[in-house]
Amino acid sequence: MYRYRFIVIGVMVALCLAGGVFGLTLGKHVTQSGFYDDGSQSVKASVLGDRVYGRDRTSHIVATFTAPPGKTVDDPAWSKQIKDQLNTFKADHPDQVLGWVGYLAAPNTTDPVVKGMATEDKKHTFVSIPLKGDDDDTILNNYKAIAPALQKLDGGKVELAGLEPVANALTGTIETDQRRMEVLALPLVAVVLFLVFGGVVAACLPAIVGGLAIAGALGIMRFIAVFGPVHFFAQPVVTMIGLGIAVDYGLFVVSRFREEIAEGYDSEVAVRRTMMTAGRTVTFSAVLIAVSAASMLVFPQGFLKSLTYATIAAVMLSAILSITILPAVLGILGRHVDALGVRTLFRVPFLANWKVSRAYLNWLADLLQKTKTREEVEQEFWGKLVNRVMKRPLLFAVPIVVAMILLIIPLFNLSLGGFSEKYLPPSNPVRQAQEHFDKLFPGYRTEQLTLVIQSTNHSKVTDQQVADIRSKAPLNGFTAKQWEERPCPNIAGNPCVADPMARLTRRTTRFG
Repeated sequence: MYRYRFIVIGVMVALCLAGGVFGLTLGKHVTQSGFYDDGSQSVKASVLGDRVYGRDRTSHIVATFTAPPGKTVDDPAWSKQIKDQLNTFKADHPDQVLGWVGYLAAPNTTDPVVKGMATEDKKHTFVSIPLKGDDDDTILNNYKAIAPALQKLDGGKVELAGLEPVANALTGTIETDQRRMEVLALPLVAVVLFLVFGGVVAACLPAIVGGLAIAGALGIMRFIAVFGPVHFFAQPVVTMIGLGIAVDYGLFVVSRFREEIAEGYDSEVAVRRTMMTAGRTVTFSAVLIAVSAASMLVFPQGFLKSLTYATIAAVMLSAILSITILPAVLGILGRHVDALGVRTLFRVPFLANWKVSRAYLNWLADLLQKTKTREEVEQEFWGKLVNRVMKRPLLFAVPIVVAMILLIIPLFNLSLGGFSEKYLPPSNPVRQAQEHFDKLFPGYRTEQLTLVIQSTNHSKVTDQQVADIRSKAPLNGFTAKQWEERPCPNIAGNPCVADPMARLTRRTTRFG
């Protein structure tokens, strides 16, 4: 390693940077799917129903309109304005939008379903806007393409809710939070590392390893996306774990190297001895974390598999960089690893000439920058703590194991589900729009239960068969509209419009 240190640095930096460039497009290849078990009965029923009836697109976009003060949704001028805007919007986006349905399209109808799409006081109404696409990602991308135009709808108060606005807001919130985390975390990490090592050079090394690990891991995830779906949660996981683990491993290696230098060894021997101890610890730790993370692969949900791949990629790459590029750089720096320390500030005339600042900087330098030998380390708090733990292992191990078991117990009741507006901050406009819609139109909430009944003898499903199933599976806590046949929106592309279906029917219940 020491002999080929320059080659090691060049090769590893080139590979990580190349991976980072390749991973720049990861955001365009991630998926929002993967929250459900593809082998479950509910997913199989949903796929079967979609194949025969077409996808249920009624909740893609739900636009709630509130009439201006002094008007109702039946006002002819206001109603015509909104309908004209919606028709223009549909005409301008033929590749993304299938159409729109709502009370405004037929205000004089006797159909209770359509009449219910306006409140009793006629102050509010909503419009369902189905989108084109045969998979979740295509539909979401279509929504992103039309969202700017949709937000320009005018005429009273307009609120956008539904599956796609919620999904778009959720992914956008994660991206925003990730950028905020990166902006805040990197300076804080730099300050903490400086306080730990007392020097700029030593503090920068773990941060550099973290940056390279993140870049390389993003490239690995982009490569995985070529062969299978990668969930959008994977990207922030790479960033958080890559930075955190790389900093930890960097601390192990750099601290150990400084101890070996303090013992009087030259750079080559210090690097070798560092790898025999700290390097072995880093490798063992990374393998344990990777194996532990791999246990999540037993779960059928796709997003958990993506999180597993992201965790393993970030951890293993952090470890590889910590036992390759980091010792190579330390071999080049040698004792200069402590360069640009606290005493560098003495070069500033004001700080050097003022007695108070000079005394404080000397005290701070002795506290932070002094490279300590193994004996000195063992005499400090952490060294004494380790010695006590080694002398009485059971005294410390038993309560820790008990505490960990208590933390694990709640996982037995873990129930995974899909995302909803509740994942968004309370102040998010999409969450507020969804909650407002649910309050105004509780009978049209999107969390419907759909029962798919398939004939086993290739004959038509009869009302009597449905009645028999209903009598055997009574449901409590639902509205009186339970067991209604799901209406088929008269929108081009729905199979049930062309063929009412002879062997499959849907029955929908709604939460009360």
